[in-house]
Amino acid sequence: MKKLSFLLLLAGLLSWPLQGETPVRATHDFLAVEGVDYRTVLTTPPAPDSIAARGEQQLMRHLQADRTPAQAALAKYYEKLDVFKLMAPVLGDGCTAQNLPRTAAIFAQIRAEARPPIEGAKLAWNRLRPYLFDPSLQPAVERPENTSYPSGHSADSALYAVILAVVVPEHAADWQEQARLVRWSRIIGGAHYPSDTVAGQLLGEAIAREMLKSPALQAALLEVRAELAAQLLKKAA
Repeated sequence: MKKLSFLLLLAGLLSWPLQGETPVRATHDFLAVEGVDYRTVLTTPPAPDSIAARGEQQLMRHLQADRTPAQAALAKYYEKLDVFKLMAPVLGDGCTAQNLPRTAAIFAQIRAEARPPIEGAKLAWNRLRPYLFDPSLQPAVERPENTSYPSGHSADSALYAVILAVVVPEHAADWQEQARLVRWSRIIGGAHYPSDTVAGQLLGEAIAREMLKSPALQAALLEVRAELAAQLLKKAA
C-alpha cells in the first residue's frame, strides 16, 4: 500500500515538464562561492598524539582484525560513490544514470558545487589517512590519494540524503540509513577514522541546507521527481 501511494504521488508529478537533455554545467547555481564556510561547521581533528587519536588508531587495528568478507564487500559497494548507490537499494536497480539522465546531471552538478568547502577542509587540516599513519593497516578499498579529514564520501552521502529526503520524503529514514552505511563502509574499509566520517556528515548536511535555499535547485528537484516518477511507473507497469 505504501509503495502504491508513493507511485500515485509521483504520477501526479509527471505534469511538471522536463527540461532539455543538455548536461548541467558545474556552476554556482545551487551554492554560492562562499555559501558554506567549513571553519564554522567543523572543529580541528584530534592531534595524532592525543588520547582521542590514539583511541581511533587502536580501533582501526581492531576493526581490521575482525573485518568480515561481508563488511569488505560493503566497503567495496560504496567505494565508487554516486547518488544511485543510495537510491538503488531503496527504490530498485532501475535507478541508474542511464535510466535517469537528468537526475544524474543534476546530482553531478550538486556534487561539483559542493567540492570547494569539502576540499578546502581537507587541505586545511591535512590529516593522514589511517593506513599512512599506521602502515600495518591494510584497507579493503583502494587507497585514496587525498587527505582524511573530513571524509568526502561521508559528506557526499549526507548531502544526497538530505536532498533525496526532499525529493522522496516518505523514504527520509531510508536515505539517512544509506548515508550511515556509507560512513560505516569508510571506517570498516580502513579509509577513514570515525571522526573523519562524523565531520563529513556535518559538512555535507550543512551544504545541503544551504543548497536547498536555492530556487535553482528547487526547480531542478522537480525535474528529478518527474523523471523518477516516470521510471518507477515504467517498472510497475
